[in-house]
Amino acid sequence: MRKYFLLSAVALMISGTANATTDYAEVTAKATIEVANTFTCPNLDWGTIVVKQQNEDIIIDSESGSDSDDLISYSGTGRTECNIDLMDDYSETISLKNSSGDTINILIQSEFSESSSLISTITIPANVKAGEYTGLFTVTKTY
Repeated sequence: MRKYFLLSAVALMISGTANATTDYAEVTAKATIEVANTFTCPNLDWGTIVVKQQNEDIIIDSESGSDSDDLISYSGTGRTECNIDLMDDYSETISLKNSSGDTINILIQSEFSESSSLISTITIPANVKAGEYTGLFTVTKTY
């Protein structure tokens, strides 16, 4: 009886593979690689910004400053000069964070169409917490 059971099992296995079909697909893989040169832009530094306690929202523009009564002083310029003409319009808003995770926003733009200058506008939220706020962004030029 055992012999017939094993034969039946083998026959089922053989018949199962005899009716199997195989599907296949040919897939094309593609990658385009561009090698980028590097250029430099010094750090964009607003320096030390002093605001009144319990301040309202403050906007400081690197070209026109600020008219907020809650801004006491700032020591940086909010601009930087790259060593390449950017020529493309560039605009990006990034968040700067302090060690506690609090954030302030900064809008960075190219000054005009044929310039190496990056200018910025920094937005300081109401009741901002003291600390050093930092962030990183990448400037690209395609030509």
